[in-house]
Amino acid sequence: MKLIIKRIKSDLYNVFVKGDSDKVEQARVFVLLTVPFLSILFAFGRFPVY
Repeated sequence: MKLIIKRIKSDLYNVFVKGDSDKVEQARVFVLLTVPFLSILFAFGRFPVY
């Protein structure tokens, strides 16, 4: 569990702070941020219609 948390922290640091990340780190951060957001979005209402 410590390894997973350490990996997530280093991925977030590399993507947002350093800006030096590879595609795998970017994909992990994307999934980490979009899955909870879309779950909350669809749980409380429908997708915004423009």
